[in-house]
Amino acid sequence: MDHARESETAPKGWPAALTMFHIGMWRERMRNALAGVSEGKEYQRYPANVDEFNDAELAHGIGTPLTDAAARADHLMGELIEVYERLGDQPFDWNIAKTTTEAVLRNSYTHPRLHMFEYYSQNDMPDRARTLFVDAVTDMEKAGAPPLVMGTVIYNLACVRAQEGSADEALELLRQAIGLRPQIREMAPGDSDLGDLRQDSRFQEIVKP
Repeated sequence: MDHARESETAPKGWPAALTMFHIGMWRERMRNALAGVSEGKEYQRYPANVDEFNDAELAHGIGTPLTDAAARADHLMGELIEVYERLGDQPFDWNIAKTTTEAVLRNSYTHPRLHMFEYYSQNDMPDRARTLFVDAVTDMEKAGAPPLVMGTVIYNLACVRAQEGSADEALELLRQAIGLRPQIREMAPGDSDLGDLRQDSRFQEIVKP
């Protein structure tokens, strides 16, 4: 978000400060939930209607300075890492995540990158946006990410390649993503981020039940 600190004036979509506020709030929520698990206590579950929940919460973040929101998100990331290191990988129910590792990586790696990708894409920085998803695959491979997370980052890159017109690479990435996270087979046909790729006969073959 250094670019936004220096030059953001009238952004499209969420301003950088609101994006960082949102990321920070979800990191806090995850930290609290994992802290509850580490102490053997009940924790606040994932919201039943996350869109309504986010809309209500974002209203409180309007006007938060970017520097404050970013610093808070970074600080919470450190606290979240500390709690996770105490717990390690263990069963944990959080939306579609079923382990602490899946939950933490989705909460504080893939989730922030989705919002940053949207910010860069909407504000005419496509190269920065694409780099986020390219690097995510490399990062998660090095981290030995679980299939749920690995399938997600590969799928995101497939969407990028589809938008670039690289159909062959996009289809191969899509095959890999479905192999890791089978639910993508049902999601992909309705995803506009895949664009014209969805009309390709090879795509139809990949996603058929």
